[in-house]
Amino acid sequence: MSATPEPREPVTRVVLLGLMGSGKTTVGKALATRLGWLLLDSDIELERSTGLTARAFREAHGTTALHRAEAAALLEALGTVAPAIIGAAASTIEDPVARAALAGPGVIPIWLRASPAVLSRRFAGGAHRPVYGADPEVVARDQARVRDPLFAALDPIVIDVDGRSRTESVEAALDAIRGRLQRSSPRK
Repeated sequence: MSATPEPREPVTRVVLLGLMGSGKTTVGKALATRLGWLLLDSDIELERSTGLTARAFREAHGTTALHRAEAAALLEALGTVAPAIIGAAASTIEDPVARAALAGPGVIPIWLRASPAVLSRRFAGGAHRPVYGADPEVVARDQARVRDPLFAALDPIVIDVDGRSRTESVEAALDAIRGRLQRSSPRK
């Protein structure tokens, strides 16, 4: 059995990843409250800084500009000093710089994984979410095909949210975070 190397930096950021509609904002708010950590959510931060929802920003400036703004918001949030729960926009996983930062020291990535069928039902309930096509399930399936392997490559904590309540997803995340925090604490 080989020794586990000690982490270089304590865990100070938990980043919630997943496709649009996976529950990052909802779970993030609950985790931040339970842990007493700062919440930095992409949708909230984008609206605060621009006055526009993600949907309105995309309509005004285009998809590329939205994805750039979302990656910049993630990188800024990862630079925060305080312990923080960060809800990352799904597009950030496609940005190489953001993806590298997600694998950095002091970061616990949590992938809230959901099926395209579940995601497509949630799309309809979010007026703030950009619309990428006429059939939300096809959009979710297409995004999953590109982004799921990138999420998986981070070796994140994976929480399958299909069939789980918000409370169950939050509890699963808390248990996993506690496990990672215990493993990252210096041994005495």
